[in-house]
Amino acid sequence: MAHNLASELSGGQSKLVDIGRSMMGDPQLLLLDEPVAGVAGPLAMKIFSNLRNIVSETGISVLIIEHNMDFILRQGVDRIVVMNEGEILMTGTPDEVRSNRDVIEAYLGSDGHGGGENK
Repeated sequence: MAHNLASELSGGQSKLVDIGRSMMGDPQLLLLDEPVAGVAGPLAMKIFSNLRNIVSETGISVLIIEHNMDFILRQGVDRIVVMNEGEILMTGTPDEVRSNRDVIEAYLGSDGHGGGENK
């Protein structure tokens, strides 16, 4: 893919290029707004795998804004800040978020497996 033009890449491949380009400035923090939105499952997992490698190899912090709660809870992130209607609903580990009644009602549905309305 190295010889392809950016316009020839898929949406997910373009997002990987964007992340790589942002690393060129030697940042201490990456702020990513829905880095896997519109990206097929396997490539979305590859993007998150690459982000984990970036964190472990460079020590860069990554702040991700993501509306897909089910997806983010499966990514092994350290900490999640859950917001609802512009207010912080809670902050915690993925396990704490999964078991928080307010989060379950707002995002995950009453059974904790999706179906709640994203806000």
